[in-house]
Amino acid sequence: MKTTLELPDDLMQRMKLRAAERNRKLKDVIEEVIRRGLVTTERSEANSLDALKNRLIHNADGTYTNPDGIDDPEFFTELEHIRESNRKEPFHDPFDACH
Repeated sequence: MKTTLELPDDLMQRMKLRAAERNRKLKDVIEEVIRRGLVTTERSEANSLDALKNRLIHNADGTYTNPDGIDDPEFFTELEHIRESNRKEPFHDPFDACH
């Protein structure tokens, strides 16, 4: 797929230099960097969610309690990640018989 991106000059220079040093096509180097960045981001998000889940207290009624309460900044960060991922998924009406 072809696309057009506007990148800062210094970033483009670094990418061109890396491609030249490795005797590779610029597009291949850019693809590699993007793919690596996506994997790193996915791992980081998964690790932060696991860390939060491990700190939670599982109550007998099936609910969870955060022992750090609302003072835990990671709680709000992870909550925002969950909200963002939910926004990316199309809405499914639970009362729609087709689903």
